Amino acid sequence: MRLPNFKNSLPTAPIERFTLNVERWTFLLLFALSFLASLHAAAPAPPAPVFRVISTFPKYNTADIEFRDPSGAKWPSFFYGKPATETGFLNLTPAKPVATFTLLCDKMPQDKGDQSRKVLGEICTPEKSPTVTLTITAMTPPQDAPATGKDKGTQTTELTGTLDLAGRKIPINATTKLRHHNGKGDEKNAALMLDGRLTLTAADLGLKTLPATAPIQIRFGLTAYPPTAAQSTKGKK
Repeated sequence: MRLPNFKNSLPTAPIERFTLNVERWTFLLLFALSFLASLHAAAPAPPAPVFRVISTFPKYNTADIEFRDPSGAKWPSFFYGKPATETGFLNLTPAKPVATFTLLCDKMPQDKGDQSRKVLGEICTPEKSPTVTLTITAMTPPQDAPATGKDKGTQTTELTGTLDLAGRKIPINATTKLRHHNGKGDEKNAALMLDGRLTLTAADLGLKTLPATAPIQIRFGLTAYPPTAAQSTKGKK
């Protein structure tokens, strides 16, 4: 007995439509994957995790420290200077962050004027300004900070170290903001801007003209640079 030939009797239109739809979806999927890959390739590289804090680059001063009386009874005292060594650096790798550097701020604006109205006036003389040294030995893993106003893409960390004010050494912990700079504007190098804040008392600083428990707000600023920036101008005058 001959079996019926079903091959030519099957409807072909639904099969052709199904095949066409598969081809269309395959094309769209491949296009989408290619587009996503191009976006990933075009994305900027993440900021370099290592930044140097050294005295020879750049030539100008990159560090400052200020002391303020929040009550307003005393005027603020300002100091500025540079990193003290050639070995300072920060490594922002989250798993194992490292901070080890020293800032030597041995210059004071308006150092020839009357210092008696300033927070640190009692330890300042017209002939010689006190030296302020900040040594950082550790940091916590950087955390992304909330994007508010101009502070977008910043991070925060806690820096641990010692503040040396005219020979008086005080252990400190400073809440510090980290801001990555892309090399545009006045600063032409890629850089890491640090802004640290802490509060001590008049007694901590050895001050006698203010109540012992009077708070003294301290802020320090620093600009650190990736190794490529520090090496690219080495030897230039």
